[in-house]
Amino acid sequence: MKLDMRKIYRFDAVPRAADGALPKGGDIYYECGSCKDIVSSVSHIKAACSCGNLGGGGGTVAVKSPEQVTPLRGKLK
Repeated sequence: MKLDMRKIYRFDAVPRAADGALPKGGDIYYECGSCKDIVSSVSHIKAACSCGNLGGGGGTVAVKSPEQVTPLRGKLK
């Protein structure tokens, strides 16, 4: 089942660290630049974007192409 996170959360862009590392946290999400899907940065359930760039579960997320990812802070609407 596909869930559109934009219906639940309002997202604001978050800057990357000075070294280009992606931030992580309970309120941080990653938007894939290719398919525009959103995945939690600390996903505890199995989650992946449509194109396969982002995939997570068990509190971690794997990013194949970090340069195509935009970190976002999500807040409930």
